Amino acid sequence: MFRRLLLSLFALASCAWAADVRNELPAPFNLQAVTLQKTITLSWQWPKPEELPVFTHFGYEVKRSDGKTFLASGTTYADEKLAPGSYSYVVRVRGVAKEKGKKVIYVSDWSEPATGVVNATCSRSPTVELTVEPTQKAYSTVSALRFHVKGRASLESGCTLGNVSYHLDTGTGIAHGGPLPVDAHGRFDTFVNAFGPDDEIPSGHVSFAITATAENEAGPATSNAFTIDVYLRNPYAPH
Repeated sequence: MFRRLLLSLFALASCAWAADVRNELPAPFNLQAVTLQKTITLSWQWPKPEELPVFTHFGYEVKRSDGKTFLASGTTYADEKLAPGSYSYVVRVRGVAKEKGKKVIYVSDWSEPATGVVNATCSRSPTVELTVEPTQKAYSTVSALRFHVKGRASLESGCTLGNVSYHLDTGTGIAHGGPLPVDAHGRFDTFVNAFGPDDEIPSGHVSFAITATAENEAGPATSNAFTIDVYLRNPYAPH
């Protein structure tokens, strides 16, 4: 009996402290969603009644389709830094007043939903063009083994070019690569060494396969292999 009385008193005390929620305000309407890159900006209208309670706090609740709720002081809200995907929103009015020493929360029904779609900023990897020219047809010294590498990494609108590099492979176990410096238009024009300082240099006919790779937000793309056959004379062989 004593325990039941305590529970009853606790319930009465909880009710005394609980806020009174009243759904007496008109709902927002004409909710619009405008997407610009990774931001969805919402705007709506609210038919303000002629008579309103004296609010200590007043604003709008914006609820996103994933359940997250945001507060807005005016009739616009910008949801920023969104990942690609579709987002739906509803809005309602929320005001807090104090009447006879008691907290009263005034709300409206939720508005009709509005949807915004954030597309991937870059949907396609770069297109890589490559040409390679040997500086000589026959080589007699390691320092002369260089190729003239030219080309361009082309991007679709909205993409950002990342790393651009080359890869060279002789098919004899010797392979290496490195970065390709590019200009503001994605063009590269440079010379690269055929062998590294620690490579065992072959002699005779050598076939080089060279590719260029460029990256953006959608991922990497590699050019077709550019193959060059050259003849390397053995400097130690008798003439």
